[in-house]
Amino acid sequence: MRKIFGYVLAGLLLYCPVLAQAEEIKLGYVDLQKALNESEAGKKAKDAFKVELDRMEGRLESRKKEVQRLGEELEKKATVLREEERDSLERDYRQKLRDFERLYKDSQQELKIKDRDLTGRIIEELRLIILDMGEQGNYTAILEGNNTVVLYGSKSIDLTDAVIRAYNQKGSKVSFRSGGDKTASAN
Repeated sequence: MRKIFGYVLAGLLLYCPVLAQAEEIKLGYVDLQKALNESEAGKKAKDAFKVELDRMEGRLESRKKEVQRLGEELEKKATVLREEERDSLERDYRQKLRDFERLYKDSQQELKIKDRDLTGRIIEELRLIILDMGEQGNYTAILEGNNTVVLYGSKSIDLTDAVIRAYNQKGSKVSFRSGGDKTASAN
């Protein structure tokens, strides 16, 4: 087995210089996270997400205060209320608490979906820019440079800033609507 592996490795080493001479290998890498965070569309998406987050937090805060108020009222009046009044107040409190917990969970899920949707659409647009850049620049491969795919890459093959410039120049088709806001795209 080792002998076969040795022959295959030797053959590849002898064949690689021929491949390298046949076609120039041109590599590049792009840090997609940086491109997402620093592009105009990425910044607008973050701002729209922050507006949505603030809106949801406000809605949750008012519900939380209502539940807390009911809990405090139940605590204060528990000893003075008749049993059926206390039971009714406890039921109301438990119902409001469950509603709040459900709303909180739903809000978290909704935010994750919105973030994933916005981010996914921007990354798809960035991918198209990178594809175009790769074809026009005759690149053999462009890798994602996020420290898990490219452990080391010279700054001379880092295409991230060029991708951000090209993306900002082209503009985004992604819509940044939050709630009832009818803000169109990043163009």
